[in-house]
Order: sequence, then C-alpha cells, then structure tokens
Amino acid sequence: MQHVRNYVAPMASLPQWPPEVSLWLLYTLIIVAERYLSGVGRSHPAHALNLLAIGMARKVQRPDNSRSQQRISGLMALLSLTLPWLVIVAMVMWISELDWIIDALILFVCLHSCSARKDFNAIAGHLKLGHNERAKALNQAYVSRDTSRLSELGNTKAGIEWYSRFITQAWVSTLLWFVVVGPLAALAYRIIYQLAQAWPATQTQWRDFGFAANWLARAFSWPGVYLVLLMLAMRQLLGGKVLPWRFAQQPYMHAQDGKIWRAVASRLHITLGGPIMLNGRKRVRPKFHFGAEPSPHALPKLGRLMTRIQLCTWLIISPLLLIGLVIQ
Repeated sequence: MQHVRNYVAPMASLPQWPPEVSLWLLYTLIIVAERYLSGVGRSHPAHALNLLAIGMARKVQRPDNSRSQQRISGLMALLSLTLPWLVIVAMVMWISELDWIIDALILFVCLHSCSARKDFNAIAGHLKLGHNERAKALNQAYVSRDTSRLSELGNTKAGIEWYSRFITQAWVSTLLWFVVVGPLAALAYRIIYQLAQAWPATQTQWRDFGFAANWLARAFSWPGVYLVLLMLAMRQLLGGKVLPWRFAQQPYMHAQDGKIWRAVASRLHITLGGPIMLNGRKRVRPKFHFGAEPSPHALPKLGRLMTRIQLCTWLIISPLLLIGLVIQ
C-alpha cells in the first residue's frame, strides 16, 4: 500500500482536520494546481531530462553496433539516468523531517500535464481557425512520426491519439503508482516514461537503443490503462452499450494504444486509426469505425472527457491513500 511513514507529527500544526484529511486536501490541491501552473515551462525537470536523454544517446549510440549491443547501451543509459535521481531523492526523504512536503513536491513534478494540455488546446484552436501548419508543428512534438503531410483530418486524429494516450500513461498511471506504492515508484515510472518518449521504439534509429525504456514504460502503464478502460466501459454501460476489451497488438499499433483509441472512438462516436507516415513510408494501421471522421470540434470534447477521467481517477484511488495513512 501507500508509503507508510508517520505524517502525524509534521501535520500537527493543522489542528482543524485529522492529518490524513489534511494530506488528502494538499494532494488534491496539487492535482488541480499542476493543470494550470504554466510558468514552469522549460525549467521543469522533465524538459531537462529529455535534453539529457537525447544528449547521452548521441554520445553512446553507435548505428553500426549490433542490435544486442544497442539494447545493452540503451539499458545502461536508462539506468544511469534513473538510479542517481532515485538515490538522491531517497536520501533527501530519509533525512527530511517534513516527509509530506517532499512527497507533495514529487507528486507535482511527476504529474506534469500542464504543458501538454496547453499544447493540445492550442492545436484545437489552430485547427478551428484553419492554421494547419501550426497544428502540425505542435503535434510533431508528441508523436514519433512524420506530421509534415498531415491534413486537417490527420492533425485532428493525431491530437486525439497522443493526448488520450498521454493522459492515460503519463498522468493516470503516475498517480496510481504514487498512491498504491509511493512517491519513489511514481518518480521512477515517470522518468522511464520520459525516456521512452525521448527514444521512441517506433522509429528505426531508436528501435533497439530505446527498447528497454519503451518496454518498461509499457509494462508499468498497464494498471493505469485498465483503470481508464474500466471507467470508459462503465460509462458506455450506462448508455446501454458494451465496450469491447480484446485487442491484439497489430503492426504499428501497440495493444495499449489500440484499446485506448477504440474506447475513445466509441465514446466520442468518431473514427480513429488508419494509415500513418513512419520512417519515410506509409504504414497501415487498424481503423476503429464508431462514427464519422473527426472534425476539429472533437478535440475540445476529448479534452473534457480526459478531464473527467482525471477527476474520476483521483476520486477512485484517493480512498486507498486515506486507508494507507489511517492504518499506519
């Protein structure tokens, strides 16, 4: 269960509520605040981590090495960018008398969805005004494929796909690991997730070097994926519909992505999936037909859907946090 440490003494200065409730209110405030605090920007540790990851890859990756050598290099790079930070944070937590402040800071840093949310809203605004080129540039930062030829429809689909996947894997899964296992687990997962984004295995140049980061990120994001699917399935049941769960991994579409996008397409009554440009070639992917092709107006609808999912995620798993604090 949750990181079991004594919060009562540090929180004794808040006599109005029990310490457990005070912590719950603090974490709730952080979850709300991080959505709107855009001043962090490029000074956020996630941005620095991406720069470190790309810089290290350029130094240690050798295209002429064998696939096994590249995988070993990628694994060593992952460990060298993950373990030191975890050790430093663990030592700070060990010597600190204000554990709840450290945990709150870790939660704020790990969730980090404000920049993605701003870019997603900007994409929706650009497409609404017909500024397709600006939408392409913003989408390119979040998808590991070529966006230079995307039409308005292609940009709309790309925005829906990456934002729904981001909220599921980067936000829901991180929060789940924070509550169920603890802040160090959430930090480790978010670092691995960021490295997987810096070394996307779908691109030929990162296929082997980024294998370890991408495999671990996918493996540890499954609990969050299933939680989101469960919420969407329950919503569909309320409307008298059954959300199909089975989806075998397809070429150029991971099983997680297929499950998420099919559920989103079903909820928004649109069509998702289809061919993409990857590594300079057109690749065929499955399509999910639950309605017409999405227009730019589908982007704000997805934004509201993802916000409700974030709210429901916290309402569902926060009792686990309270239980863990009460029984310690």
